[in-house]
Amino acid sequence: MKVHLTLLVICTLGTLSGQQERKHITLDTVAEEAQALIQQAPREPEELPENLKALSYDQYRDIRFRPSEALWWNADSRFRVEFFHPGHLFNNQINIYETSNTHVQEIPFMKEAFDYGNSGYDPGFFKKPKGYSGIRVKYPLNNEEIYDELIVFLGASYFRALGAGHHFGLSLRGLSMNTIGAEEDFPRFTKLWIRKPKPKDKHLTLFALLEGKKVTGAYQFDVHSKGVTEIDVRTRLFFRDGGEAEVGIAPLTSMFVHGENTNAPAFHDWRPEVHDSDGMLVHANSEWDWFPIENLPGQTIRRMPTAKLRGFGLLQRDRDFRNYKDLEAHYQLRPSAWVEPKGKWSPGEIILYTFGTDTEATDNVTAFWKPDLQEAPTEGLEFSYRITLQTKDPAHTFAKVMETRVGQRTLDGHSTTLIIEFSRPESIALDEIESLSVGFDYGRAEPIEAPIIQYSQPEDRIRVFANFKTSGASAQDRPYQMSAQLLREGHQVSERWNYTWKP
Repeated sequence: MKVHLTLLVICTLGTLSGQQERKHITLDTVAEEAQALIQQAPREPEELPENLKALSYDQYRDIRFRPSEALWWNADSRFRVEFFHPGHLFNNQINIYETSNTHVQEIPFMKEAFDYGNSGYDPGFFKKPKGYSGIRVKYPLNNEEIYDELIVFLGASYFRALGAGHHFGLSLRGLSMNTIGAEEDFPRFTKLWIRKPKPKDKHLTLFALLEGKKVTGAYQFDVHSKGVTEIDVRTRLFFRDGGEAEVGIAPLTSMFVHGENTNAPAFHDWRPEVHDSDGMLVHANSEWDWFPIENLPGQTIRRMPTAKLRGFGLLQRDRDFRNYKDLEAHYQLRPSAWVEPKGKWSPGEIILYTFGTDTEATDNVTAFWKPDLQEAPTEGLEFSYRITLQTKDPAHTFAKVMETRVGQRTLDGHSTTLIIEFSRPESIALDEIESLSVGFDYGRAEPIEAPIIQYSQPEDRIRVFANFKTSGASAQDRPYQMSAQLLREGHQVSERWNYTWKP
């Protein structure tokens, strides 16, 4: 007789290896476990059976969770939770629990919850795994009758989330460690507690235990679906061996192969642009800075010191299908992720790290906040922030950088033309455009003449047109860092454009 996972969890309490326990799970209880672990040597993940590790991508995809086995599938709930089978690259087995205000119950691995199809894996013959590799939470995002993917936890500390009308794009992470160092560490969630929601709840609370070589941590995720999806994150971190010097808070990971600022024919791609995000926006102190992303060879690191961070994110600003032409990937529907600190964060710096890639299957963009930490207190460091998944930009009154285009100067093979197009906000009248000026920093490049400001009537934009040249072999040494902003009587009226260019 077929036994549903939900019923099994509810009706056979005390008969499984994960028994029901009277306990109230909070950030504090998870932090107690994390603090105890930091006193011990780092724990290595338990080895997955070889036959599961050897599964190819296509074989692994043939192992499908049965929707009828989802947690809360037959309950009066707007949420359903499905589980991922370990295998292929996903060899981290997570202990997963359902919790309420009074009890906690482990959800055991159930082979009956999966259809193994043509995967070649026989759960009756091979040694079965001890846990799942992650979860998929479903919720009626777009239609009250259809359960769509809302948030997914899968792989290390990675998670992804969607709002209404979105397609999966960039990834979120619990933590990054030594991302720009010699060897990056990938801390992993090893336990996950899911609080059972009330019937009409539109939010879901999860707790997670994080373990890494030099860090442990406790996390609380409060996920709210409001058309846009908001995730309130609280984390308490504990470090060993100087790990506080390697930490990256609220990391975002994305992909950029080519855009309007790239020589697309070099990629032999029929699509005009291919990217999940096209820039990083930072709101620090009272200013807004935009960093267009570029796919440069090797590794590129941009640092932005901040005394008072108000927000940062990786955005997909270009929402025009005509600039992608991809009927399957739908890059114009990939969400932007905006991180807003809660409470007081110490000074630090935003880091944008990219490396060259020739395939959209590689996430080659990472952004995070690196706090200035001399020493981590023994009671741990706590951070709170909100991540918003949306297709609109964070609101401000400045002119926005909409496009960056770079190419050879017309009839001059030794010089370069750079065009920056800003939106025209209501605060800038048409008759004011000619009185604007531009603060332009060419870095090591040599300007040919002063930049020109033009009004682009077809798109109601303000265009900055600049020509520059580089000299000799030094042009190949390292990328050029440039910046520009529109000014009115010496005051900033646009985002500051920050660009990394390499000949």
